[in-house]
Amino acid sequence: MQCRDAQFYLRLRRPAGDELGADVAADLDRHLADCSMCAPEAHAAQSFDSAVSAMMRSIPVPASLRDKLLVQASTHHGAVIRRKVYRLTALAASLLLVAGIGFGVFSVSRPKIDTTDMVMHADEQLQNPDAALSQWLTEHKFPSQLPLPFNTDLLVTMGTERVQGSNIPVVVFRHPTELGFAKVYIFRADGTTNLSSLRDTNASLTMASVIEGPQYRGVKYVIVHTVHPVHEGEQPLKPFLRVPGNTARL
Repeated sequence: MQCRDAQFYLRLRRPAGDELGADVAADLDRHLADCSMCAPEAHAAQSFDSAVSAMMRSIPVPASLRDKLLVQASTHHGAVIRRKVYRLTALAASLLLVAGIGFGVFSVSRPKIDTTDMVMHADEQLQNPDAALSQWLTEHKFPSQLPLPFNTDLLVTMGTERVQGSNIPVVVFRHPTELGFAKVYIFRADGTTNLSSLRDTNASLTMASVIEGPQYRGVKYVIVHTVHPVHEGEQPLKPFLRVPGNTARL
């Protein structure tokens, strides 16, 4: 440590508590032990501080003044504590208010499930499935009728199904007498999905038929249905369709 640094640190050294830190204090003590210029100044400063400290301790403090100082110190300490309590209380109130507002917004934004509405919707579908299907198609901006005359008495659901990462509208019909189904998927030909690989295909229990054309106003239909025995030359979807020439509900 250089003398210039030692002179600086000596101004910061206090007898009641050394704020220099252990490393700096040790370096300063080593410098003072070897430096004939800084050591006398350090000794003089220490002697002066000791004398002032002894003099202050020797002066009696009146009891009234001591009590007054203690009261003032307690009052100041209490005010500090009260301010902290007030700040914490205000912060807690703010957090509760924010949480309350958030819960209120969440409560308002949550959909309210009404079983009466669910029952009425199902009842309307049973009473007039043709109108229910037409309305659903129109609401989704599709042609109001499917490309084939499906028997709406076999209608099960109208909704969406997750198909390869996209929610695709689908209408589901049941088989009239056996375990089976026909699902009519409706794809918009607007570029939102890649339809280049759509084609007729089949497996052991199901098959798929693609129906498209300008008359269908920018949509393509993929009908996936279970395979059932039919007479040669008959439509594979015959079990799910209305009897030709009969437009009335069966």
